[in-house]
Amino acid sequence: MSDLELRQRGLLDLVKNRGGPFSDPYLRRVANSRELEMVRKIALWWRAHALESQCRFTTRLLKKRDCFEVIVANFFDRNATSPFVEELSLAFLGSLHDHDDHLIRAISQFELALLRTRAGSVHAYEIMWDRNPDRVVLALETGDELPACESGCQYRMRIGNDLPQMIVCNREPTSEDSFV
Repeated sequence: MSDLELRQRGLLDLVKNRGGPFSDPYLRRVANSRELEMVRKIALWWRAHALESQCRFTTRLLKKRDCFEVIVANFFDRNATSPFVEELSLAFLGSLHDHDDHLIRAISQFELALLRTRAGSVHAYEIMWDRNPDRVVLALETGDELPACESGCQYRMRIGNDLPQMIVCNREPTSEDSFV
């Protein structure tokens, strides 16, 4: 690996807040500079802005839950990310698949399924909701309070190009809390 490549990788590690300590004097100087924090903030702002444009419901929910900035920062620090917003959005939404908050999981799976279906995926996607997804999306669109979890039922949503209007959602009774 050339010195230039080592420095470029080192700079990326610094911006993504990983790695170190560095043996290269230049990288040590950058690591201790005031300007590095500004570069980190600018890089993160641009990526967050890109996600907001592609994943509007997920990002709005994360902001409502006061965890948007932390989740986005952790995602970018821990993952190699594409410069293409479409690929970036898919990876970000996919990273929320195992999130502890059921509503964050559901809304991110919903947006991920929509993006994939609109891109021509032949797969059908199924998302389980603990509350009415229409009301969730409306609340995120208008800024109103999110609807509460509905006990005794669940909503099974299917998304696919083979479905009428691309989305079908059914309310189903449940005898236990499936979303714990």
